[in-house]
Amino acid sequence: MSLLLKVSASLALVAVVLWWMWRRPVRESLYAWAPGLALSSAWLGLISAALSAALWVLPYPDRWVTALFLLIDPAAGACAILTFWILREQPHDNAPAQAQRLQATVGLALTLLAVALGYAFVLTSKAPFTPVGAP
Repeated sequence: MSLLLKVSASLALVAVVLWWMWRRPVRESLYAWAPGLALSSAWLGLISAALSAALWVLPYPDRWVTALFLLIDPAAGACAILTFWILREQPHDNAPAQAQRLQATVGLALTLLAVALGYAFVLTSKAPFTPVGAP
């Protein structure tokens, strides 16, 4: 299976899941999760951006690349997306919801920066299509 086909299939799956999520009705019990998720997205985004920047100076960065790409970056992005999803029906003049949306936006922006830094490191430091940890 070609790499382009795999990437296209995964992007299509993400688009379908997000489309389905936004069509679901919001339950009132989920509103209590939004403050914690928004704060987590901002902090996890900051941590992932710092770790992605640290890849350039660490002596053995291969150990961190896997944890960063498979755990921290997806967790930060998921917290931000879930915050937006929970608050999608809240009015935009609601001050707490505005603050949580801002935290989620900052977290998502930092996560995207971390992913870009991480991929730039991998593309410039490793031969293409070699597994992590390979010379």
